[in-house]
Amino acid sequence: MKAKKNEEKLKKILIFIGVVISFLVLNLWQSGSLNQLNQIIKNPKLQAFTIILLAILIEGFPFILIGSLISGSIEVLVPEEKFKKIFPQGKFSSAIVGSFFGFLFPVCSCGEIPVSRRLIKKGIPTSAGISYLLATAIINPITLFSTYLAFSSFKMVLGRFLVAFICSVFIGILIAPKNKDEILKEYEDEDNHNENFSKIDEIFFHSENDFLIMGKYLIIGATLASLFSTFIPREVFLTIGRNKILSILSMQILSIILSLCSYADAFVANSFTYLPDMSKIIFMISGPMMSISLIIVYFAAFKEKFVKKLLISVFLTLFILGIFGSFIQG
Repeated sequence: MKAKKNEEKLKKILIFIGVVISFLVLNLWQSGSLNQLNQIIKNPKLQAFTIILLAILIEGFPFILIGSLISGSIEVLVPEEKFKKIFPQGKFSSAIVGSFFGFLFPVCSCGEIPVSRRLIKKGIPTSAGISYLLATAIINPITLFSTYLAFSSFKMVLGRFLVAFICSVFIGILIAPKNKDEILKEYEDEDNHNENFSKIDEIFFHSENDFLIMGKYLIIGATLASLFSTFIPREVFLTIGRNKILSILSMQILSIILSLCSYADAFVANSFTYLPDMSKIIFMISGPMMSISLIIVYFAAFKEKFVKKLLISVFLTLFILGIFGSFIQG
C-alpha cells in the first residue's frame, strides 16, 4: 500500500514538472524570447549534465534488463529446494557462498538488485542474499579482468577482491535478519501469472515486472547522480585527497556521486595517479555497492529500515577497511 502511495506521489511530481516546463516554453515563445531557450540548452553545465545522465542510463539499463531476465528465469526454472541444497544454513558459511555467487550470475551493479531480491524471495539465507547483493558486481570474472586491464597489476586485483569479499561477508553476517520479510518489499501482481502461460511467457512476465520497477528508479537515481557530478567540483575531493585518511573518505564520496559501472570504474580510478592504491581500491568498491543511482533502486526493492542499515554499515566498514589497509601499505 505504501509503495503504491509513493508511486502516486512520484507520478504527481513528474506531471507537475512537465506542466511547469511546458508553461515556461510557452511563455518564452509568446514573448518572442525563445532564442533564450537555445542559449540555455548550449550552457556547458547543462550539456555536461545531459552527457553524464545519458551515460549512466545507457550503462545501467542493459544490465537491469539482463538482471531482470536472470531474475525471471530463477523464479520460473529453479525450484526453491535447489537453492536450499546449494546454500548452507549458517550465517557465516552462507555469506561466503553468496559472495562467490557472482561467478554463476555475473551482473553489473545495476543488475544485481533484481537477482538478489529474487534469490532471497526463493528462500536462500538472508546473509547469502546480502553478501551476493554487495559482492557480485565486483567479485565476478568480467570486473576482475577489467581491473587488471586498467592497472596491469595483480596486487590491485587482489586488493579489490579481498576488500569487497571481507566487506560483503561481514555485512551479510552483521545485518541479516532471519525472516526475509524484514528485507523485501512486496509488489502487487508480482507473483500472479496466467495458468495458460508457457515457461517462456512466465519468465518474460516476471522479468518485465522487475525491469519496470527497477528502471524507473534508476532514472531518478541517475538524475541525482548527474546533478551532483555536474555541480560539485572534483577539485574539492582531490585537494583533501592528499591526506591518507581524507583520501579514503573523499574517494568513497566521489565514487558514490559518480555512479560508475563496475566494469569500467577501474579505468577512472587509475587516472588518480597521485593517490594511494588503497584509496583507489575503496573508490572501486564503494560505487558498485552504494552509488547514488543504486541507493534509489535499493529503496525501490527493499524495505526502508533495511536499506538504511545496509548503507550505514557498508560506508563505515569500507572506511575502516580503507584506513587499516592504507597503514598496512605504508
